[in-house]
Amino acid sequence: MDQLEVDLESEETRIRSVYAKRQGALRYSWFNQAHVFRFQELERDILAVLRATDFQHLQKKRILEIGCGQGQWLRQFIKWGACPENVTGIDVLQDRVIQARQLSPPGMQIHCGNATRLLFNAASFDLVVQFTVFSSILDITVKEMIAREMLRVLKEEGRILWYDFLLNNPSNPDVRGIRKREIVHLFPDCHIDFHRVSLAPPLCRLLAPYTWLGCYVLERIRLFNTHYLAVISRS
Repeated sequence: MDQLEVDLESEETRIRSVYAKRQGALRYSWFNQAHVFRFQELERDILAVLRATDFQHLQKKRILEIGCGQGQWLRQFIKWGACPENVTGIDVLQDRVIQARQLSPPGMQIHCGNATRLLFNAASFDLVVQFTVFSSILDITVKEMIAREMLRVLKEEGRILWYDFLLNNPSNPDVRGIRKREIVHLFPDCHIDFHRVSLAPPLCRLLAPYTWLGCYVLERIRLFNTHYLAVISRS
């Protein structure tokens, strides 16, 4: 086993441990008002950027999600018009893959595997998406490999949809924020349209039980937003 394979295995093991800690966390419950607010606001933001880039007609689009978890966002794309047979997800955690298959409609493909080596042909997908995957990866080489694979399987006129932390979380050493410079490094020679979204989770958790209007106003100001929603395309 060469050094790269050792590093990949080590990072994969670390990620498995990190995600195991998050299972069942109350902050991700649909009965948590802050989680509901953040999800609904992000849904609006995603639909807005897809519409702005003329990607609102999803019926014939082939979609791949990296780190799909239980398939929540893949099912959202189906709700927005994508056909299940055109929707594919991949995740490194077998238990999440099993849950995704149980929860998702027939025809949707969910694979267990490492995104550094995608088992798909080049130029296979119109849209490749990732939600808070890269901030959970601390090894820059692993990030670069996944980014190259995302571009490899993307069609020439396709888009990458990126959603991830731009700031570090002082209380969580398992994640690392990714600023514009790093995203540009990961996707060289690409056009990247950045949007700063999602009110800081601690602030949202504090305010949401009392005032959704307050959360909405603060998020629209964008000063306290902690994530980038980006659309990446080849120049």
